[in-house]
Amino acid sequence: MILSCLLSLGVAGISCTDDNGGIGFEPREGGSRPTGPNRPVLPALASAETATFIDPTATITGAKYILLGRQIYIGPFARLLADENSSQESTTKPEVDDIQIRIEDETNVQDNVTIYAHVERSAADQQKVKSLLLHGVEIGERVILAHGSSVKGPAQIGIEGTDIDANPDDDQEVFLSFGSEVDGAILEKNTGISALGRVGPGVRLRSGFIVLPGKNVTTQQEADNPALGKVRLIVEADVEFNEGVLEVNVAFAREYTKLYRDNPSYVRGINYDPGNTAFNPERDLPHLAGQETRVPGFRNRIIGEVELDNTLPELLRVMGNEISIRADEGEPFVIGKIASMDNKVIFHALEETPIQTGDNVSYGEQAIVHGGGRRPLLGGGDNEPTIIEDDVKLKRQAVVFRSLIGQGATIGEKSAIVNTDVAPGTIIQDRVIYINNTLFGQVEW
Repeated sequence: MILSCLLSLGVAGISCTDDNGGIGFEPREGGSRPTGPNRPVLPALASAETATFIDPTATITGAKYILLGRQIYIGPFARLLADENSSQESTTKPEVDDIQIRIEDETNVQDNVTIYAHVERSAADQQKVKSLLLHGVEIGERVILAHGSSVKGPAQIGIEGTDIDANPDDDQEVFLSFGSEVDGAILEKNTGISALGRVGPGVRLRSGFIVLPGKNVTTQQEADNPALGKVRLIVEADVEFNEGVLEVNVAFAREYTKLYRDNPSYVRGINYDPGNTAFNPERDLPHLAGQETRVPGFRNRIIGEVELDNTLPELLRVMGNEISIRADEGEPFVIGKIASMDNKVIFHALEETPIQTGDNVSYGEQAIVHGGGRRPLLGGGDNEPTIIEDDVKLKRQAVVFRSLIGQGATIGEKSAIVNTDVAPGTIIQDRVIYINNTLFGQVEW
């Protein structure tokens, strides 16, 4: 039996209403605006092969000042924040030149990503940004904004720049990894920022360079010179990884559109993954305490083959808000009894890779748990699970990727553990990066 219900707002009771969103269409002029009729499918009447999909939990302000291209996937609890009080607010339809956020085809904006059209800065930083002659945020084709990353405008990503030798097919890609930040900067085509890295105001990251994990690039010299220890050259393995991520997310735009059209409630709350892809062919429902469960009205997104030991009432008690547990690519996720899970926690995994977590684990705000195969440690391979054992504590903004965290360990605030086995009881300090069982360095910001 499938538990299928809608939770009334603010009430742990049951409601059997459904929402069949209205149909609308807006002609494309360099993109479409994510106004009400164009959500979650944009444009509303587009074919699934060309549509952009916006998860219903995404927050969009100033929608008429935002243009989105085709085949974009925007994940749970992403935020696109244009200024609703623009000087053009009185017009019925702003000119294209007044667009504050523009995102081009085949880009993805993953879970809990935030794009600010404009932010307040110090006078010194504002002068640095002003020198770039930018307006709002412009994001080109084939850009990956991975889980928890952010862009603070004005900024430009993947528009200018050149081809690079490491990208033999000449398709440009830009990758912003977990928790990274672009703050008033330009990232040219074929660039990237590793986990918890940052590019600061007034800096241009040139084609062919990627920021190293945790590094804070605040000068042009740091961006241009690998000898200063903050950037390296992109290699073909980076390009191959990016192309795989892009292929998956273009498939998400298509298949979540189909899932929504099959039943609008299927893309809300605790629900199906879209399936129908080579990397995840079947549509699955989560299981709560052993029972297949569908709850479209649940405040968080739990998607696909997720096996949670908690009951629904327990999840209502131990979970915060804006949480995304998304088994639509890698699966299954087997999650033991949750002690606590703060706001904006993210679970995801690369294709064909599972996640296993034990009992009594505490997940701090904005923590990220990501599967991807623990390689090459202890004989691990591409399909080895990411494992978090019992009684582990992940502090705020901790990142666990392709790793094993032993029983009773603590991962510090804004620290990243990548392809590493952490022994039981270990305490990882705040703001450090471990890669391949070795301390890589500090998070500099």
